[in-house]
Amino acid sequence: MDKTPKKLKVFFDESCGICKRVMKLLSVFNYRGQCCFLFAEQMQYHSHPEVMKNRYFDLYSFDGNQFFSGYDTYMQIFKRSLLLMPVYYLMKLSIVRRIGERIYRMVADSRSCEVKI
Repeated sequence: MDKTPKKLKVFFDESCGICKRVMKLLSVFNYRGQCCFLFAEQMQYHSHPEVMKNRYFDLYSFDGNQFFSGYDTYMQIFKRSLLLMPVYYLMKLSIVRRIGERIYRMVADSRSCEVKI
């Protein structure tokens, strides 16, 4: 049984400076090609209306079976990078997760770029 996680499609807001900088940084750690960084505009999952509605408010990813958003997307990205995998295990700890989710929400809600709807 193969333990390698499935390739992850990561959708980010192409009009957001923060999103673009973070995706550029994370792409450096994507040397195995386990993540594919795409614009939120390219997201075509109409059978998931909640995801489509919130695609410009939160960072979303899809592994072919399941959607992840926000903090969970970062966990999935780190899980797929050999160099960042230790951070993934740290992020799973309850206290780290609670703090990380709050920080993610604070940053995501404070973006000053215009959100498309």
